[in-house]
Amino acid sequence: MLGGTDGEPWRASAPPRRRNRTAGGCIYQPSGRHPGAGRATIPASTAAARPRRPAVEFAFSAEEERWRREVRAFLDAELPADKEFNHEFTEDEELWEFAREFTGKVGKKGWIGLTWPREYGGLGRPLPERLIMAEEFARRDAPFVNMIGYGLAAGTLLIGGTEEQKHRFLPEIARFDTFWAEGLTEPGSGSDLASLTTRAVRDGGDWIINGQKTYTTWGHRADVMYLAARTDPDAPRHRGISIFCLDLSLPGVSFSRLDNLGGGRQNHTYLDDVRIPGDMLIGEVGKGWSYIMSAFYAAGGISARHSESRRMLDKVLAYCETTVRRGRPLIEDPVVRSKLAEMAMIVETERLLAYESLGDACNGRTPPFAGALGQVVHKENQPRFAQLVGQIVGPLGQLRTGSRWAPMDGAAEAWYRASYANHAGGTSQVKRMVLA
Repeated sequence: MLGGTDGEPWRASAPPRRRNRTAGGCIYQPSGRHPGAGRATIPASTAAARPRRPAVEFAFSAEEERWRREVRAFLDAELPADKEFNHEFTEDEELWEFAREFTGKVGKKGWIGLTWPREYGGLGRPLPERLIMAEEFARRDAPFVNMIGYGLAAGTLLIGGTEEQKHRFLPEIARFDTFWAEGLTEPGSGSDLASLTTRAVRDGGDWIINGQKTYTTWGHRADVMYLAARTDPDAPRHRGISIFCLDLSLPGVSFSRLDNLGGGRQNHTYLDDVRIPGDMLIGEVGKGWSYIMSAFYAAGGISARHSESRRMLDKVLAYCETTVRRGRPLIEDPVVRSKLAEMAMIVETERLLAYESLGDACNGRTPPFAGALGQVVHKENQPRFAQLVGQIVGPLGQLRTGSRWAPMDGAAEAWYRASYANHAGGTSQVKRMVLA
C-alpha cells in the first residue's frame, strides 16, 4: 500500500532506534546483525527495575524535530521555487553564483562545521543533526558546493592534521572561505588508486609537484586542491603516498576540459614543477593512504543518499497522480503501482542502512559496516531505479530541462545521467572489496 502519515505517501519519516543512549548523546544504535556490531549490556538488577518498552521506536526526539524544522525554514527562505538544479549548473554562470552564495550562507550559519569541535570553527552538535541536515538538503536538491572541503579535506585534517593545520584550515572550510577540488584520480589510477604516479619531491623547505590528475570536478572553479602524491617511490605503494593542500593559482598548474558521460564538465589537471611550501603537507609523510580511507569511511558513515532517491520518487508519484493515460490516472494502473512499490523498497532499504550506519558512527565503529554496505546498495540499485522511472515516464523522459515536453521539467533525464555515472568515490566492485 502506498500510504503513510505526515503527508508522506508511503513511509514513516523517522528511523528505527534503540532506546539506550550512549555517552555521546546518540540514541541511534545498530541492530547487531552484522559481524562486529556491539550490543549494550544492562545489569540484570537494572533491567528488572525498568518498565518494559518496545525495543525499537520510529520517532525522532522533539529536539531533533525542532532542528529539522529549522533547516527546512532556512531552505524555504533561501531556495526560490523557480531555481532548478537538475542540469549541470556549473556551466550556467547565474546558477553557479547562486550556488556559491547559498553555500556561503550555510557557512555563515556555522552549519558546514556543524559537528566539528568548536575550537576548529564548528558548532559541536551531535551526529544525528548532521544526518537530518543532509536529508533536508537532499530533499530540496540544495546546491551545496563544498563537498570536497566539507568531507574529504576536513575529514583528513580532523584525523591526521597538526593542531596548527586544524586551526588554520578548518575555520576557512567552515566559513566557505576556500573552495576545494579533489586531486586523487589519475589517467592510469582510478579504481586502483594506490598506483598513482604524481610525484612530490623535497627541495629544501618546499615540495616540487609533477604529474597529472583527471576527473577533477570543479577544478576550474576551486581555490585549492586536496592532492595525493607519491613521496617515496621505493616504499610499498600504499605507504609512499602523502596528502597536500595545493593552491591552484600557483605557476605550473593548468587545466583542460573533460566532458563526462553524465553530461557535466570535469577537468584534466596538469602539474608541472609546481612549488609549494613545506607546511602544505597535511599530516605525516607517507600516511596519505590511511588518511584517504579514513576520510572516505567517515563521509560514508553519515549519508543521505536515500533522500536523493526519495526526492525523485516524490516527483514520479506526483507525475503519476496528475497524468492520465487510457482514461485514468497513472497512479491507478496496477503495473505502474508495482513499479512505484519497487522504487519505494529501494529508497527504504537505503534509508534503513543510512540509519544503521549513523549508529555505527555514533558508537565509534570504524569502518562503519552499514555505511559501506549502503554505498554498494545505492550504486547498484540506482540504475534499476532509473530504469523504473523510464518505464513509468516513457520516451519523453529523455528530454532535458527547458523542453516544453519534458516531464517533471527534465528531472527524469537528469536522473538517468546521474544514475549511470555513479562510479564517483569508487565503483561498486571496489566497494564490495572494501566490505570483504
